[in-house]
Amino acid sequence: MEKEKGKRGKRLAQVARVSCFPFFVSLFSFCIAQSPVAPVTGWLATVDSTTQQIVLRWHPSADSAVVGYHICAGSSDTGCFDYGTVTGRLDSSYICVDHSPLEQHHYRLHAFDSADNVSELTPFFGNVVLTAEVPLCETTVTAHWNPYEGYWTDTLLGQPMSYLQTRMEPFDSTFITRNGYTNSVAGEWSAEIPESVTRIWLRVMLFSNSGFQAYSNIVMVERNTVDTASVVAIDSVVYDSINTAINLTFEVDTAFEYTLYRSIDGMPWRKVETFHPHQSPFHYTDRNINPYDSLFCYQLEVFDACGLNPNYSTTAWVVVPDPPAPAIAIPNIIVAGDDRNGTFLPKIRGLKGDLYELTIYNRQGLQVYSTTDQEAGWTPPASAPQGAYTYFLRCRYNTNDIKTYAGTVTLIK
Repeated sequence: MEKEKGKRGKRLAQVARVSCFPFFVSLFSFCIAQSPVAPVTGWLATVDSTTQQIVLRWHPSADSAVVGYHICAGSSDTGCFDYGTVTGRLDSSYICVDHSPLEQHHYRLHAFDSADNVSELTPFFGNVVLTAEVPLCETTVTAHWNPYEGYWTDTLLGQPMSYLQTRMEPFDSTFITRNGYTNSVAGEWSAEIPESVTRIWLRVMLFSNSGFQAYSNIVMVERNTVDTASVVAIDSVVYDSINTAINLTFEVDTAFEYTLYRSIDGMPWRKVETFHPHQSPFHYTDRNINPYDSLFCYQLEVFDACGLNPNYSTTAWVVVPDPPAPAIAIPNIIVAGDDRNGTFLPKIRGLKGDLYELTIYNRQGLQVYSTTDQEAGWTPPASAPQGAYTYFLRCRYNTNDIKTYAGTVTLIK
């Protein structure tokens, strides 16, 4: 294929002088030659899938005298401007290297012989331009394209159909046809992007009853990933046997909200809590622990600023040892001023820690002490008289059993 752009204007002027009066001669006038050339019988504009360049294709003229083809570009309003020349009767394509496939163009062409006799110009035909977008913070892709202009072989076969084709990463290796549309109006398609899809490639294929195929440009769209958390990690998971709790430490990006999930002994993941950390590292205590369960696994989830595209930490876990059997020892005397026996503090094994209530009354029935801290005890003040005091204790064991104890303790001075 050879371009002869330097000779186009001269050739078109010579063609015009064949059968037109001088005052009708114009660069944009194409007059019927004395020996007309057989016309081009089919034409289309497509986009090469590899190079993404507009390619014009046609059926070569049946006239054996044809030596090449003129291609002109313009619009139906501006007429037909000389654009390129293809030499060779059997040549049937032209690459529009300087025309963007992202803009709609209009073309016409005719055949010419060595005497500059020309065939009729084809009607205007053009490329299909596809656009697609995913608005910010949305998960729906919307595509639009213009109707195809032009025919391949026989206008009686009607306009071609438009078929939207997609290729979804990381699942599709080739384009898959989704929907078909009549081509009398512009096409439109929208669909929700599956969460597992990272990007979608789209193109429009045109297909007619006569069998021709043409393509639009290819468009790639991605799910939004704006302002994603830079850190999401679980640093440590430690079991606290005294309080029957698990303490976790997170490295996080404080600009985002996180959700903590937990799996117990291989069971499905369950949501524990959603929180917005105020500092990093961030400390969290999971108190809803049954010590008779063994394996506790944790994972953090964080979404981007649009609430999309979840990111997860690696899984962290801890093994909880079997708890000791519940037991309690309650002193019955208090020795004022004694380092070992000067404080009334029940010794409890297997306490769960979320329920502990200790109250002490004097002989007149007045409350002299109360606490919910299992590590705190009653050290009588110096003003407390010697004698018997009544205590009431209510607590929960790691078996989830709630027990109540009542009795007397004697203060000795």
